[in-house]
Amino acid sequence: MEGASLDTHHSFCVSYKPSEDRGLDMHTDDSDVTLNVCLGSEHFDASGLTFCGDIGSGTHRLVSFQYKHQLGRAVMHLGRRRHGADDIRAGHRLNLIMWNYNQEYRASAAFRKRVFEREHTRPDTVCMSFTHDRDYEEVSGNERPDRKFATTAWCPPPQAEYEGFVGSPGRYGHVDPMHRELPLN
Repeated sequence: MEGASLDTHHSFCVSYKPSEDRGLDMHTDDSDVTLNVCLGSEHFDASGLTFCGDIGSGTHRLVSFQYKHQLGRAVMHLGRRRHGADDIRAGHRLNLIMWNYNQEYRASAAFRKRVFEREHTRPDTVCMSFTHDRDYEEVSGNERPDRKFATTAWCPPPQAEYEGFVGSPGRYGHVDPMHRELPLN
């Protein structure tokens, strides 16, 4: 399992202000285990984390938990857990992020095996990613901030689409009735 032993890390800080970076689109981390520590400031409003399911599970785009940052507190989660930083409304929030890795796990067949279960249902709006989700506009009712993401979006892969899925082909180009990926034209 990815968190059994952690032997390397990559650390960085993120800063959220209403006039600068307000939040972060839904994503998974390039880590096995992530530690997120709220460093400051004392006065900020909103900018929590919304967690959805684990990537590849049939529920990975359904809400599982909403976390409210508090100065001096940390949250730890698996890197494969879908999450996003909610938009900050006031103040300034600074966080230390530590992406931790288990090299033995990363060399294993379990890590290399990327299987996606069929999604159980239409995703929750709050779990949508304008960057990654092929059905972002249909589910959220919003236009993507940048149209280029409609052609590069990958989620869900064709074989994992929920019943009634409507969305862009994204990076898959065209999808045949057998749900095999076909090259982009």
